[in-house]
Amino acid sequence: MQPQPATAPRRTQQDRRSASDGRLLAAALRLVARGGSAGTSLAAIGLEAGFSRGLPVERFGSKVALLQALIDRMEAWAEENVFAGLPEESGLDGLLARVAAHFHGCMAGPEAVGALYILCMESLTVVPELRPRLAAYFQGYRRAFEHHIRCGQRKGEIRAELDPAVEASLVLGLIRGLVTQWLLDRESIDLRLATRAALESCRRSLRAEAHA
Repeated sequence: MQPQPATAPRRTQQDRRSASDGRLLAAALRLVARGGSAGTSLAAIGLEAGFSRGLPVERFGSKVALLQALIDRMEAWAEENVFAGLPEESGLDGLLARVAAHFHGCMAGPEAVGALYILCMESLTVVPELRPRLAAYFQGYRRAFEHHIRCGQRKGEIRAELDPAVEASLVLGLIRGLVTQWLLDRESIDLRLATRAALESCRRSLRAEAHA
């Protein structure tokens, strides 16, 4: 008897639902990156994903809920693909590696970061319901920087008189400011050069004199 070809295992209903939800969120990301959430309807997301106009409502209930799920997906992707491979070293070197990872992640996924920054701006105006979720999103980044600053202070690498929470906010502000400029004018802003300058600026402003 000839051996029968192996058949692929049948996908479960949960597998199919997860796949279709992923397509809906990918479609939402593309549309938000092009025209913002205010100009994106649930019906348009369904059609963009190749489904019916009503499927996004059936799956997520409302546009705000879908956008919150999109933010969750963005955060999970960044943790798995941008930050998971960072060295375990804490302190100044760990902070600089994390700063570099932020910029490299932006260059690797400009559409996603564009959508995220659009949602940040819209949360201040047309979609205030997203503000708490986005505040928590960036609070996580600030806490990571603050952790490295505190570790660096204990190791004598980072100036002891600095307030870790304030400095973490300044580091994140530097990143977000440069990325915003890059998104607005990518032809004029070389983000690779800006990354090197940002790393040197952080190093100079944080480093203790004994480690200069």
